[in-house]
Amino acid sequence: MNDSHLPVPSQARQQPYVLTDAFGRTYLSSAPLPAVLPGQAPNALSPSCGCSHAPAAPSRTAGMSPGALIAGGAVAAVVLGAVLVALLLSVAVVAASVAVVAVSLAVCAMVLRSMTRDSARSRRGPRGF
Repeated sequence: MNDSHLPVPSQARQQPYVLTDAFGRTYLSSAPLPAVLPGQAPNALSPSCGCSHAPAAPSRTAGMSPGALIAGGAVAAVVLGAVLVALLLSVAVVAASVAVVAVSLAVCAMVLRSMTRDSARSRRGPRGF
């Protein structure tokens, strides 16, 4: 019943280690140190949990190259410029149409005024009698 080939965890108490965050604050950690299996050299790619799974391969960050950033910025600037020019043109067209409507209403008002004034004079007779 007693299997002597299984690893037995040491009962010795491990010393806590110090963690430092980005702001310079330090904390004492009570977590156990990463386990290193016999025959395995400790390195940065070894799993820190002590399990037997394979370590993850380092991946490249999903950043864009400087050329791609410049090209993307140029495309965004052209699109933004086209949208702004279209908006300004639409405002100019609306302003012109409002001006045309205002002038046409003024002309209609003048024509109606002259027609009503002429019809009132003709009813009163010559010389305003």
